Amino acid sequence: MIKLEDNLGRRFEKLRISLLNECNFSCVYCVSEDFGSISPKSIQKPTADQPLAPDEFIKLIEAVHRLTGLKSVRLTGGEPLLHSNLFYLIKHIQKIGISDIRLTTNAYFLKERASRLFDAGVKSINISVDAIDQDIFSEISRHPNTAKVFQGIEAAVKAGMNVKLNAVIMRGKNDSQIIPLLDYAAGLGVKIRFLELMKMGHLYHSESGLFFSEKEMLAVIQEKYTIEPVKREHAETSNYWRTSGGGTFGIIANESTPFCHDCNRLRMDSNGIFYGCLSNAHGEKLSPYIHDDVLLTEKLRGLLRLKQPVKFHGSELSMRNIGG
Repeated sequence: MIKLEDNLGRRFEKLRISLLNECNFSCVYCVSEDFGSISPKSIQKPTADQPLAPDEFIKLIEAVHRLTGLKSVRLTGGEPLLHSNLFYLIKHIQKIGISDIRLTTNAYFLKERASRLFDAGVKSINISVDAIDQDIFSEISRHPNTAKVFQGIEAAVKAGMNVKLNAVIMRGKNDSQIIPLLDYAAGLGVKIRFLELMKMGHLYHSESGLFFSEKEMLAVIQEKYTIEPVKREHAETSNYWRTSGGGTFGIIANESTPFCHDCNRLRMDSNGIFYGCLSNAHGEKLSPYIHDDVLLTEKLRGLLRLKQPVKFHGSELSMRNIGG
């Protein structure tokens, strides 16, 4: 295996794959207000190239794994549970030699699929849930029926999955939900991560006033609980704390506490374009090089060089397209 490492010692060890751009939610931090209204039966389909066929995904993953020795693959979207060949992909990623396969989902379709996913080898799942209050959650997701999300979360816990909840906290939108979300997660015995709003996609050039900092989140939590920090693991996106109430929470603070210095993630979108960094919109289509290890290595080194040395700056990439 060729050593692929930058001058900070960073390597590509985790691959995040956006399987499709389609999503049944239209969250305010992901798509702009003029994106269009959404109903339970409608799925927004951005105009884009045709997503890769399943076997094309597999060939690209195999080629990258051959050179980097990937430790894990995370399947994202859009909403990955909408992908018609999801279980085929899981099976064939395992055949490549990658056993640690994870998923990020909004959980709307998870109740019916949790046990099958676990049996297929997906043991770890991240679930986006931005509020306990149904009205607030519906306003953020632009979806009138979010009750199924909680059914999906509980089905995943029951199936034996390692569940993490993710909540993007926005001033005046759902900052009132920090304690309810924390208590809900603690009651289920799962971790929750609160995210600072990232300047991605339509928010990149925006000064919306929605940003709610790590310091402010901690202040809210400390009004109710005493907290104790947990030692950060290598390349972890979150800083974690334990609470006197028995819960564990993390904060992904791209702005307040950047974690670029040991980032080990590579991303691929549904069209097979790879990105080394969320803060750089430059992508590479690697399919022409998968049979030439020399050229493929150089392309991967170029992507590695795009990583920010210290701080996340955001970009015009949409999280709907590049994956959560």
